[in-house]
Amino acid sequence: MTTSGGQHRFRALGVTAGEVKSVSGTFRRLLSYWRGEKWLLPLLLFCSLLSVCCALLCPYLLGRTVDDCIDMIRRDGSDASWNALFLHLVAFIALHLLSALFSWVHEYGMSVLAQRLLKALKEEMTRKLLSLGSRFYNDHLCGSVMSHFTNDAELVKSALGDTVVQLIVSFFTLVGSVIIMVKLSWQLALVTCLTVPFSILVSRFVMKRTHKYFTLHQESLGEMNGAVEESFGGIKTIKSFGREDERISQFEALNKAVCESGRKAQIYSGLLMPLMRVLDNCSYILVTVVGAFLASRGSVTVGVIQSFLLYTKNFQRPINTIAMQLNMVQAALAGAERIFRLLDEELEIGETDRPRSLEDVRGEVEFRNVSFGYGDELVLKNVSFSVSPGEVVAVVGSTGAGKTTLVNLLNRFYDVREGCVLVDGVDVREMPLADLRRAIGWVPQEAYLFSDTVKYNVAYGKSSASLAEVREALLLANADSLVCRMPDGYDTLMKEQGAGVSQGQRQLLTIARAVVKDAPILVLDEATSNIDTRTEMLIQGAISQIAQGRTCLIIAHRLSTIMNADKIIVLDAGKVAEEGKHDELLRKRGIYWMIYNSQFVEA
Repeated sequence: MTTSGGQHRFRALGVTAGEVKSVSGTFRRLLSYWRGEKWLLPLLLFCSLLSVCCALLCPYLLGRTVDDCIDMIRRDGSDASWNALFLHLVAFIALHLLSALFSWVHEYGMSVLAQRLLKALKEEMTRKLLSLGSRFYNDHLCGSVMSHFTNDAELVKSALGDTVVQLIVSFFTLVGSVIIMVKLSWQLALVTCLTVPFSILVSRFVMKRTHKYFTLHQESLGEMNGAVEESFGGIKTIKSFGREDERISQFEALNKAVCESGRKAQIYSGLLMPLMRVLDNCSYILVTVVGAFLASRGSVTVGVIQSFLLYTKNFQRPINTIAMQLNMVQAALAGAERIFRLLDEELEIGETDRPRSLEDVRGEVEFRNVSFGYGDELVLKNVSFSVSPGEVVAVVGSTGAGKTTLVNLLNRFYDVREGCVLVDGVDVREMPLADLRRAIGWVPQEAYLFSDTVKYNVAYGKSSASLAEVREALLLANADSLVCRMPDGYDTLMKEQGAGVSQGQRQLLTIARAVVKDAPILVLDEATSNIDTRTEMLIQGAISQIAQGRTCLIIAHRLSTIMNADKIIVLDAGKVAEEGKHDELLRKRGIYWMIYNSQFVEA
């Protein structure tokens, strides 16, 4: 990919305002995760209401105190006036303490709910990712998928844990302030509300533009994370070809796109607070001027004006807070939409409504008129063959002939387009996936080891396997000496993806893993491709022992590993070109004969 290719990759995201899902629908879906909190959520809302009520009584009490002070001065400070002031002071302190207490309970409870939501989202995403088919992973970068767990999920948690708290408090404060202001002076309340329409218009203007850019920012951030992950995964290839500068240029292009979308989002969201402050000051000045005029006519007291000035702040602050926090909600909803797009991915490989379980799998495998392609072009074309229980069948052919595709269809990593794959006469699409996978022991071409002990990795297909079973499997796979040389033997912790051991050694461990599973069907997909000739000879004997009593399907390039197979199937251009035993196929002098000569006959 060139630098321009990296930019095109970002532009291909194609996020526009028209493609964004419904904001209200996304928010309602997020709230649906709290349906189980039937008692906690109402309790927290009640605590928030109590906190706001206590806070709103303070300006009213302060206004009364000012009026009492004026009366006390006029009356030369009687004892009753001093007692009233003292009671007001005590009440003022008590109200602030109660407001702080209820506010803490509300914030703590909402943070707990937010953490539970985060936990539920990550668990649901994990279950979804583990249920998606191989095609999804072919079409999505790992870094972009991981971005859902980091950036998107954390944004949602922060919004619901912090932002929603402030929104709820601001709403109650706004409503309560209006009620009290109308009670104190409807004229001043009307003056205060004059700036509200302008505040709403400003907020709508900003929100309409920021949502698109916050969404685009989250999309581009996931794309950039995917590019970083790809660079880490292919670091040896990048270095060996000297393409570091190109990768840096690609990252800079993606990073520039991230910065650009973030800049535009912040430009519009940054307009909000300055504009709202201007409206605040306008409202404050209007209330002061009109209040002074009404006080001069005796319509209101000085204490009422004092209270009203505080309530004006209480009235405008929630509007500002709501407008500002809605920007955070926009960013969180953009992350939530990305998460929900993942959760709404259609399951390519799903369970049938009426599964047919096989209690005792004999190991009969049949491909009947199977056609399949990863894209528009077919890889397999009307392929038919059968494998009897206990039979060892090898599949050979040139690169791209469709050998590994047979394994993918048997394991049901993909579903056939036409025809069917049968196990003991049952279509694999009608079998429960757990039963199908339990019946197959698979040794992939690319060996994968988890960051855990050797024993865990070998016993991965049978978690109840004893140490004796693990040792026996390793001996059979000629890997026991490898483990004995490790510092902690069977308890040695493997590094990520088996780093620290050779590819051939990793393959030996995965062969042992299949032995421990002891499945009735054994599939070896180029299982000896990364093993030296000497070890290959030992593995051939191991495979002969492993194959006894079970069906064995061997995908191979090296014909030396499959000469003794009960049947050899030759694929060519996605079709079964030849079928028979080793000697029979040689006598035909066809494709198999040419492959054999290319490997064993010197020019």
